[in-house]
Amino acid sequence: MLGENYFNKLLKQYKQQKVHKELVSIMNDGQAVFSEFGKDVYLSDFVNNCIDRIATEVSKINVISVVQQIDSVAPQNDDITKLFRFQPNPLQTTKDFLACCEWLRRKDYNCFIYPQYTLVRGANGKTFKKYTAFYPLNPTQIEIGVNGDTGETWEIKFYWKDGTWDIIPYADIIHLKWRRGKNTIIGGGDDSGSPDTRDLLKSVKVLDQVIQGLPKSIEASLKVTGVYSAKSLIDADKLAAERDSFEKHIFSSNAGIVATDLSGEFTPVNIKPATVNENIFKFLKAILRERYGISECIVSGDYNGEQHSAFYQSCIEDFIIELEQAMSSTLFSQREQDVGHRVKGYYNRVSYLSTENKIKIAELATNTGLISLNDVCDMFGLPPSEAGNRRIQSLNYSNVELVDKYQLGKVGIEKDE
Repeated sequence: MLGENYFNKLLKQYKQQKVHKELVSIMNDGQAVFSEFGKDVYLSDFVNNCIDRIATEVSKINVISVVQQIDSVAPQNDDITKLFRFQPNPLQTTKDFLACCEWLRRKDYNCFIYPQYTLVRGANGKTFKKYTAFYPLNPTQIEIGVNGDTGETWEIKFYWKDGTWDIIPYADIIHLKWRRGKNTIIGGGDDSGSPDTRDLLKSVKVLDQVIQGLPKSIEASLKVTGVYSAKSLIDADKLAAERDSFEKHIFSSNAGIVATDLSGEFTPVNIKPATVNENIFKFLKAILRERYGISECIVSGDYNGEQHSAFYQSCIEDFIIELEQAMSSTLFSQREQDVGHRVKGYYNRVSYLSTENKIKIAELATNTGLISLNDVCDMFGLPPSEAGNRRIQSLNYSNVELVDKYQLGKVGIEKDE
């Protein structure tokens, strides 16, 4: 298990800066943003199922470093791409890393990723960062503000579970947010920058009470089966003995016939167990799912391509955009950004389409030379072939420039005639 003292070692390059500083902010009435993360609402298995469904899909994203120009995107085989190919850090695979980031973002409304790096001097004499690992951090509290001594550098203070803390430059941290409020710096939904789960907690409690109340109601309905009225006056001891005998007959009589020498009559009591209308269950669960932007079919796993497309737009695309912008702004210098260096997240939506739609896409893509034959095989879960790396294109499709030349040439011929 990753202990907090491990993070202390991880952030050792900032230890010389670990002094008690006053962090202030110019964007929040002069006060630094302070956030303490809540936990109660996440005791609900239904809430955790919603988050897990999103995190599972997020974990399928491919993270690649690219150089993006106006008319081209060139993948880079740099240290960022290599780390996210299999293991961003020694403790997590890429799948586990991305799922962990989404769990933190959904639960704490903020996910902080520390990019570990070493400074390397290039052949031109300039120093650049070589990234060696990416670690998602799990603080109990955070504080973000401007260094009170200089008034210029934004810094973040992490409080760990063992009671220690660290202050590092905010520019060295990848910060992913979820649910914005009026706060201009961190996520949380609360205008003060804290997680607001009050309404969600109400729905979770009602759903939990309904689920717990049903078995208790059923159990109670089986305890009282009837009332026995004695017609003769007898002493208390004899009545007690007769009652015990009566109960013994009830439990031992397989035929359901009770024999007793006490004069009286038995009146059955029909206590029906409480039932909850199915629409109430759907309503309560819909409230919880609505917070995370997923539908019932997504939670159950029984969805079609159109339903998954809506899920992508409401949940997955949001994470991809947040990850791309946060990582690109932190990992690349201003000069690198200017020449097109970006971090891109790619998510295969084609695999969730029906076979009929896959065939249509494969036909169009091969006719236009968009993808290779091995890409088509991958769409249908088939292994690649040696000759499958080539691309084919229908002769019915032509380059736009050639079409223009053809049309201009044809006009010229007509004029000559």
